[in-house]
Amino acid sequence: MVTSSAPLPEPVFEDLAFPGTKLVKHRVVAYNNSILVEALREGWSGLYADSIEHLYWIVTHRGVLRDWGQHEYTTDRYSVVYGDIEVALADGREDSPTHGQVIVVPLSAERGEGLLIPPGVWHTFRTTTDTAVLLNAKSPSYNPDNVDKVKKPINNSFGFTWSD
Repeated sequence: MVTSSAPLPEPVFEDLAFPGTKLVKHRVVAYNNSILVEALREGWSGLYADSIEHLYWIVTHRGVLRDWGQHEYTTDRYSVVYGDIEVALADGREDSPTHGQVIVVPLSAERGEGLLIPPGVWHTFRTTTDTAVLLNAKSPSYNPDNVDKVKKPINNSFGFTWSD
């Protein structure tokens, strides 16, 4: 956590096991007995290299499981703004060296973490705190006339089931 007034560095991007998938460590600043997390600033590379065309948040609760989803051309950029979640990723890209593999990535609002999910990577998440808020900055924008999403049932897809 940053506590000085010195210029802040850009967020840190860590490559995950799947090519193009990145863990994002946003700037976290101690601020009047709380924390401030910088989510977006003009000029940042990496997470927001493409334009953001659609921004929304999801409020979710412990025990809620979402179906697996995959996009052909949409990039999701998750940032947890309240609580903690775990995101399961399954690499569905046939030309990827990690095709068919599944990983779980924990994300926390207090640690200022986010996740870049490229097209072709299946994803689902669950909340590990009572409540969590997930912000998604995606491109291109959602188009109800041409929905870029395929779904699969949450359990037993990719040989994966959430464990307690």
